[in-house]
Amino acid sequence: MYAMVVHRRAARYLRKLSQDQQVKIKHVLTQMKNGPLGLSGIKSMVGDWAGYRRIRVGNVRIIFWIDELKNVVYVDHIGPRGDVYKNKA
Repeated sequence: MYAMVVHRRAARYLRKLSQDQQVKIKHVLTQMKNGPLGLSGIKSMVGDWAGYRRIRVGNVRIIFWIDELKNVVYVDHIGPRGDVYKNKA
């Protein structure tokens, strides 16, 4: 079982989504707590995003990284496909 830390910008975007999309994304986040690498559709990222992974939920992307030593999943970004990769902060 993994703990999960969601960055405030990701949480803010999640609150702005429709109820249906929120339910789908929260379901994926709950599944990630049970073992994030067991989910299908997870891709490792490259370039500036090396070390991060992403998963697609409809047209929304969840960008996260995993601390295996502490068993923590850090969700850094949740956003639409075109915008989520632009701002790595």
